[in-house]
Amino acid sequence: MAEIFLFSGEKGGVGKSFVCRTAVQYHLDQAIPFVLFETDRSNPDVKRIYGHATGCRVSVFSEGEKYEDAANSIYNAALTSRVLVNLPAQAFIPLRQWIEANQLLDIAPADGVTFAIWFVCDGGYDSLKLLRQSLDYFGEAIPHIVVRNFGKCEDWEALDKDEGLQKLLKKYKARMIDFPKFIGNADRNHIDAESLTFGQARDYEGFGSISKQRVKRFLKEAYEAIGQAGVF
Repeated sequence: MAEIFLFSGEKGGVGKSFVCRTAVQYHLDQAIPFVLFETDRSNPDVKRIYGHATGCRVSVFSEGEKYEDAANSIYNAALTSRVLVNLPAQAFIPLRQWIEANQLLDIAPADGVTFAIWFVCDGGYDSLKLLRQSLDYFGEAIPHIVVRNFGKCEDWEALDKDEGLQKLLKKYKARMIDFPKFIGNADRNHIDAESLTFGQARDYEGFGSISKQRVKRFLKEAYEAIGQAGVF
């Protein structure tokens, strides 16, 4: 059985691409075979940084007829391999239309393909609203892994006290992980500016011992969190 893991969040700036990049590095470090797709045309960070290391492919989710079949390469790749997909912000409608138009949830069981959404959340009102929308629509058909991004928020009271959302999370058996904060904004900015993979950053000659250790610590904590999701 092959899986399609969709890294979502709907709202821009929640850290979706950062989480996706970490998941990519996890697969590289664990020597887990996968195919990577970048679908964020406005800010293709994942392809920019991991393109050479993974042979990252480009695809498009679009409401326009011109691109109605463009995303089919994602599903076709999943027939033989695990697939990681970095989604852009506001991808819910084109993603939903792609799935509906091709009846993917109907044909996937026979093809041995499963879907899962890694929904990256920053704890804000808009982010929680979009999480509710995703859960409401996909329900049990596509399981969710809710990523509480501590790099963006440290107070999750709004999520914890949202009774309606908590009921949905329980109803659809959504899993939740706490994604760690990367300590050292200057180091993180340097990694992004130099388009370094996390693997490269661990041994980057431009970093001192403290900076390298920060990368190693982050990856250790992030991998522990990813492992708790129990889907990789």
